[in-house]
Amino acid sequence: PKERLMALKQSVKFKAQNIHCENCARTIKNALKEDFGEIEVDVASGVVSLSLDPRDEAKFKEEMDDLGFSVAEKLACEN
Repeated sequence: PKERLMALKQSVKFKAQNIHCENCARTIKNALKEDFGEIEVDVASGVVSLSLDPRDEAKFKEEMDDLGFSVAEKLACEN
């Protein structure tokens, strides 16, 4: 069931490099939305937030890297 799949996702935040403007944010959101769903990008801090299945973390980082926005670190999330 879809509900069970959603339960595996956790809210995570990553500090990424090379995010300089709204176009950068839009590029990330549009390119990754299909695979990872809704993504928030804070241009000022370079922080990318999303709900992610922990098993997809490596894939997410690889996709970000392919776009030219390498993930510098995973940030602790306040749940």
